[in-house]
Amino acid sequence: MKKLNYFLVLFSLLSQLVFSQQKKDRTFNEIRKYYEKMTIDDLDAMPQVKLFIQKAKRENNLPKLVQGYRDGRQFDYQNKIKYADSAIAVSLTLGNKEDISKDYLSKGIVYYFYQKKYKLALDQYLKAYEYSKGSKDQYHHYKVIYHLGIVKEHLGYYNEALEHFQECAVFYSSEPNHKLHENERYNYKKAYLNSLHQMIVNNRYLKNFSKSDSLSQLGYQLTKGDPDFTLENSYFLKCIGISKFHKQEYRGAKTDLERALPVILKRNDFAWAQVIYYYLGNIAKAQNDQNKTIYYYSELDTIFQRHEFILPEVYRSYTYLIDYYKNINVDVSKQLYYTNQLLKADSLISKDYAYLSSKLHKDYDRRSLIEAKENMEKANTEQMRYAQIIIFSGSIALGFFILRSLKYRKIKRQYELLQKKIAEGTYEIHDIVRDEPRDNSIRKTFLTPEITLEIKGKLEKFEQEKQFLKKGLSEKSVALKLSTNSHYLSVYINEHKGMNFNKYIAALRINYITHLLSTNPMYLRFTIEALANECGIASRQNFSNLFSEINGIRPTDYIKQRKKELEID
Repeated sequence: MKKLNYFLVLFSLLSQLVFSQQKKDRTFNEIRKYYEKMTIDDLDAMPQVKLFIQKAKRENNLPKLVQGYRDGRQFDYQNKIKYADSAIAVSLTLGNKEDISKDYLSKGIVYYFYQKKYKLALDQYLKAYEYSKGSKDQYHHYKVIYHLGIVKEHLGYYNEALEHFQECAVFYSSEPNHKLHENERYNYKKAYLNSLHQMIVNNRYLKNFSKSDSLSQLGYQLTKGDPDFTLENSYFLKCIGISKFHKQEYRGAKTDLERALPVILKRNDFAWAQVIYYYLGNIAKAQNDQNKTIYYYSELDTIFQRHEFILPEVYRSYTYLIDYYKNINVDVSKQLYYTNQLLKADSLISKDYAYLSSKLHKDYDRRSLIEAKENMEKANTEQMRYAQIIIFSGSIALGFFILRSLKYRKIKRQYELLQKKIAEGTYEIHDIVRDEPRDNSIRKTFLTPEITLEIKGKLEKFEQEKQFLKKGLSEKSVALKLSTNSHYLSVYINEHKGMNFNKYIAALRINYITHLLSTNPMYLRFTIEALANECGIASRQNFSNLFSEINGIRPTDYIKQRKKELEID
């Protein structure tokens, strides 16, 4: 009996040793083989990913550890930024610039694709660009170029963005010199399809509809029935649906858009989901189906509420919602809500634009020019002489340009100051804040606190509803509308706004039209007379004088500078 017990104990110990040895001896490749072909964001991969990371930590294998963090970034939807930061930290320790660049780019992609935080994404892209200098990895180089093109597209620089995507499409569709692994072939095709999709989008924005249509059909055929590219297939189907809408083929457009939507929602690409809801709403509006129009536009707003993101292409849907609840189904609370949402969207887009534009110019476009200059300085003697001639000629031309542009410096400086105020949200009429006097006998006004609060509330409503746009306003007519007397109104405006009534109305009107010129390129094509009429000012000359007085720049000069900045002819 004792021999049997000894045998059982020995067998148990040997079994544990064998099984623990098997578990210990699992290689990194064996662990990764379990999940490397799984779909992105598939949480079922995470137990094995965590085993991979634990093994790398236990063996102090930093190259494998950074691979484990990258895998976590790929499959763990809720913790992508955490794994992205861990991958960057280990890559910085290893010191390989190519790997550091790739990890910064991947973190930027998480911000862009999953969160649509363009500011944070651009910061990561620019870091990736800095670390990629001198890299021989062409695949990665074009990946950085692609994502910088995405930012330019968001800013409205469609021609420049299109050039980026065309370069990427040519590279990713060409046959590399080395034999590709199965995963590499997948990555190259995915990158090509994404470049193709962005080419379609930018051609549509540039009104190159025939080109956009042909590329949409090409992309759709390349991805049709391929389970590896269902998301890309939905993108192309979405583009085909939008094209059909513009051709007024509403039934076909609705079918295509509804087929594309589920896959895009499943991947949580809420930016393109917004676009689809917008065009489904437009189709319903064209078919006079108000209930469905309201439904689709409301879904668009739900995305805006949840993610605080909206594309310039779609935020005009709020105008329809405001008008609907104002004129057809009267609901003041919803009318006010959607008005606030429209103002919030407008402010968000304006601030986003200002930051991204200056950052992209400063940290990418300008540095690209500096790098070109540095490359010229490293050339041989003959090339240097040629470069010196070019630089000398350029200096002469630059000197001539500077002499010519001296008289415009004030205009440019004032324009930039004005745009900065708009971007920072300080270009508004604010109440003057004064310390309350301790002795009521020395108050400047005889208005009681109750009357002061009443007029303040009514004036805020007057501004929110843009009643100041009505022509022929007088102090008496506004006081009558606000159910107060003109003297009370005059005293309040002078004391709390720091100006008289006429100056106050003029400031409201000029602020309103300046915001439109800054945020909506359509108004840059208006005549001065049309702009004056739009903001309620009777004459062209009076409008120009008030615009110059309040903004420090003539409207014609402001429009010229704005068009130049936006590259509008």
